[in-house]
Amino acid sequence: MLTGIPLLHYFKCKNEYSGSHSGMRYLFTPGKRKLTADDGTETEQATLTVTVWPDPWALEKTDPALRQTAVYPLTEEGREAAIASLAACYEADRERWDHCPGILDCEPWEPAPAEEAAP
Repeated sequence: MLTGIPLLHYFKCKNEYSGSHSGMRYLFTPGKRKLTADDGTETEQATLTVTVWPDPWALEKTDPALRQTAVYPLTEEGREAAIASLAACYEADRERWDHCPGILDCEPWEPAPAEEAAP
């Protein structure tokens, strides 16, 4: 199912990777996050964030309520866990992914217009 996910080195070079399977779209994004230990010291951890959303729209045009995000350490074990989690996400809701609407069957999501402040 999910073949072609790049090797760890690809993500360590700060490259993103996106793809889709049936109606499930996904994006792997490398990054960093700060962790605070019990003694108050802060460390930085390299991460791999995986975002999943349904077809037919790009991530920016998909309602945030329909997006799922998970963060993994940027290690080979984290990469493998991210791929396994992506496969499990597909298998858990296969009916949904296999029957996503087409681009001609729905409208893209737009954020609600900002309320103008009273003078």
